[in-house]
Amino acid sequence: MDYSKSPLVFVIDNNPIHNSLVKYHLNVNRFFNVHSFPTCSECLYKLSKQVIPDFIVTDYDTGEMPGFDFLKKIQEVSPKIKTIFFSSYDDPILAIRLLDAGATDYIVKTNRLEIGIRELVKNMKFLVREEVRL
Repeated sequence: MDYSKSPLVFVIDNNPIHNSLVKYHLNVNRFFNVHSFPTCSECLYKLSKQVIPDFIVTDYDTGEMPGFDFLKKIQEVSPKIKTIFFSSYDDPILAIRLLDAGATDYIVKTNRLEIGIRELVKNMKFLVREEVRL
């Protein structure tokens, strides 16, 4: 990743409010290159055009395909993409299984979305700092 510029981030959430809020908070926190998609298919189309993001932030349940299938398709395009699940499912077993399958992080939205978004932004900033150190 070249962090001399803002990382490229794809956000996928079929809830337009959640999608917009995540994009807004990422922009406010200096993630200026954020593209949002309502479906996995639209994101996969963009990936097929060789537009490879540094991060993909996705809900587990997009209503289109299970999170494990989507993660596998992302990894087939590029295993270097950091995939973060930002989901309303508060299921530690699911989180562990996704992390074991190659996800970078699993963050629960919680019933107060702003708390989940704050955690998401904090973790992404940490991942950027760690990458710069390497």
